[in-house]
Amino acid sequence: MTLLELLRGTLEQLDRGTDAQTIEAWRDKLTRYLNDALFDLSAAAAPKRTDTLTLTDRALALSGLPKRCVKVLALSRSGRRWPFYYGGETNVLFVPNLSDGGIEVTYRYMPDGMGIDTDVPDLPAQYHSALILYAVGRERAMGDSASIAAARACFELYYAVKRGIRAGHGELDGYVIENRY
Repeated sequence: MTLLELLRGTLEQLDRGTDAQTIEAWRDKLTRYLNDALFDLSAAAAPKRTDTLTLTDRALALSGLPKRCVKVLALSRSGRRWPFYYGGETNVLFVPNLSDGGIEVTYRYMPDGMGIDTDVPDLPAQYHSALILYAVGRERAMGDSASIAAARACFELYYAVKRGIRAGHGELDGYVIENRY
């Protein structure tokens, strides 16, 4: 779902109109709620990816990665993993005993927030409806006692989805135990 579809879905759940004027009136607030849910679910899902960076003088600048790096999991070149350690800065890794050149960096990342109508949340599609549940719950939590009860129901469904997320599920290297001692 795109951000525009998420906004429309949220407004429909709130029994509001979905015309252009109503969407614009609610855009900033609901986008903030949707992004909060995106970051919360991403922390539970712990998404990872592999990108190639260039090793220079045994140093690797993580600022060259396309996504915000949360944690580096592995460095590899030609199918072989290489040990690394952090340097004086948090965005620099040192790789001893390896020549300069390209190296694959596998890392956990935090997705970018949504801002324009065509942005798609960086989560599997089955979790997109949970974003709507969270945004509806946040908005209804500001109302009277009946609205708060509805908000509680939305949050219970949201947290049920969140509990069902298993970080690293299906990743083959997530099942490997490496004993380096």
